[in-house]
Amino acid sequence: MTEMVRGFRGKITADIITVDMGISGGAVYDFSCFGVDEGGKLSDDRYMIFYNQPESPNHEITYTPSEGGASFAVSLSELPQKVAKLVFTASIDGEGTMSQIASHTLRISAGSEELAMTLSGEDFHDERAIISVEIYRKDGWKIAAVASGFNGGLRELLKNYGGEEMNPSEPVRKPVILEKGQKVSLEKKPNKSGEIIINLNWNRGSERKRLITVFSKQDGAIDLDLGCLYELQDGRKGSVQALGGNFGNLEAFPYIALDADDRTGDTEGGENLRVNSAAISKFKRILVYTFIYEGIANWQDADGVATVKCPGNPDIVVKLDEYNTSERMCAVAMMENAGNNTFSVEKLVSFFPTHSEMDIAYSWGLRWVKGRKD
Repeated sequence: MTEMVRGFRGKITADIITVDMGISGGAVYDFSCFGVDEGGKLSDDRYMIFYNQPESPNHEITYTPSEGGASFAVSLSELPQKVAKLVFTASIDGEGTMSQIASHTLRISAGSEELAMTLSGEDFHDERAIISVEIYRKDGWKIAAVASGFNGGLRELLKNYGGEEMNPSEPVRKPVILEKGQKVSLEKKPNKSGEIIINLNWNRGSERKRLITVFSKQDGAIDLDLGCLYELQDGRKGSVQALGGNFGNLEAFPYIALDADDRTGDTEGGENLRVNSAAISKFKRILVYTFIYEGIANWQDADGVATVKCPGNPDIVVKLDEYNTSERMCAVAMMENAGNNTFSVEKLVSFFPTHSEMDIAYSWGLRWVKGRKD
């Protein structure tokens, strides 16, 4: 094991690394990873990984809380080029300063190599945060032990790296749980960047898993897939789903993309549909659905929950809470353009035998043929 001190620099040759951070002290501490560009600013706000955003878009970085700390798993080779540096930080949530901590520990596992660093309150003064280490691109990946205090807390760290600060005067919005047939409106606010994300989870025992997960084939079960039908204002229509390899495109037509097809159940982030929020005015409507690709139709065991996330709006929650059906296709929610960068979300949770019957029910008019996944 290599013991790091302030100012230490070295190479990282492993692709997969784990960064374990902890603080012993009398306050509540937050642990974060900022993925920044060459200018030291957030390359994308989805690459600020912390308790409230525990994974990056393609799961290159994941956050797992632990008692008194947090663990970050990172796949360096999977990070996009716009992420030039990862900055790992710790901050105080509430009162106190870093001079009052008993210790701050950091351990990095990189293949067969381990690096560790231990700091104490004597290393700091009145700072409320610590910039612990930086992992950066320079002829490969390298590490620098910064071990420097930072005067502000998590909010100021976010601002320091160019992130958008939530207006503290805005109330924290609780999720809106829709009833069947209920419709609510969301607004794509001009000053809010990002994407509209549609995520579907399922509950397996006491552990919340993503709904679009494959149940163990040995257990008998089911492969659930997420998809959508879309209709643009100019009349173009189509679908985005893993079946047939129609994963879409976020930056160009159809302005919707499916992250991946999770067929193993190992992807904690599951499958997400992402809608380019800058193109929301181009859409007339989007029908979100899920279907059982393999296995027995058992929606009750899946206990599905869909969540629509739009920046600047409360999360919209749609529970798949109707179970008395053996049909394999579920129309989850309808999103419709209401004009002026506003769209509605309506809970459907209606079941159909096939894509074709669902298409007919909502008057989409697509031609369907039997498909398979490679």
